[in-house]
Amino acid sequence: MNEESPRTVHQEVLSEVEEEQKEKLGRRICFWFALIVATCVTGWYYMSNPPESDEVQRMRLYFKENKRTVMEFLRLPYDKLEPFAKQQKHPFFMSYVKASVNEKARIKALIHNSVDYSPNQYWFGLFFIWMLVFMGIWFIALMAQGVIIQVRRNPKIT
Repeated sequence: MNEESPRTVHQEVLSEVEEEQKEKLGRRICFWFALIVATCVTGWYYMSNPPESDEVQRMRLYFKENKRTVMEFLRLPYDKLEPFAKQQKHPFFMSYVKASVNEKARIKALIHNSVDYSPNQYWFGLFFIWMLVFMGIWFIALMAQGVIIQVRRNPKIT
């Protein structure tokens, strides 16, 4: 009986060490899986939604810096748009007057989105998309691993 006890304890310690190594490997797999998937999703988003061109960024900055004048211009009745546009130096005003109805709607949307615009907004959003996807997938993967470990340790509880 004395000979069996050390072997059993030794085997238990070895099995605990093996279980710990499996858990450690599982945590590493979860981390790298989340990292790779988050990078792929962010790369896909970047490819499908590229950053705005320099012209659009400059126009957004112009709208931000001159929001009062631009908003005043947009609120004018149709017959007063052209005289106001002729008084202004920036070419936006005349191009807006000559634009089609659909183009005017697109420009108005751009103006309203540009009131609080910052040039680094796109990169900031891209970084947070990566963070959200990474943390979400990593959390879900670690929770799944925890459930698997609990089921493996206590197979009677189901």
